[in-house]
Amino acid sequence: MKAVYVAPRDMGASVRLGRLPITEIMSKPTVTIEARALLDRALRKMITKGLRHLAVVDEDGRCLGMLSDRTIAAAWATDYEALSRQTVMTALDLEPAVLSEHCAVVDAARIMRRTGTDAVAVIDGDRRPIGVITGSNLVSLLAR
Repeated sequence: MKAVYVAPRDMGASVRLGRLPITEIMSKPTVTIEARALLDRALRKMITKGLRHLAVVDEDGRCLGMLSDRTIAAAWATDYEALSRQTVMTALDLEPAVLSEHCAVVDAARIMRRTGTDAVAVIDGDRRPIGVITGSNLVSLLAR
């Protein structure tokens, strides 16, 4: 195996990237699922759309957090019938991974680290989801 050398980057560049608005790197449009939907519906939507995360919304379209494929898998592993009985709301984390559209990239990285997730919903002033920041978005930004 041949070693590949990558020259170190200017540390100032990393600081500048961290200060970018999250709206510049977020994925959009946001695919949502209603909090009252069953987990099997959420899983079908993820598979159909080719996604690993869905923004969870209430009946008024306000974002309550993010649902990941890992969360669905964990629910199924503990109860094989969970997908057809458990609502999305019951699977959400207590601390929602949600940030205002006015936050910076570094804020998204910090909330991902604190909550142990790899996706954060970006919301507008009415708490409606307008985008998603994933770990992949952050890696792509750093690789620029």
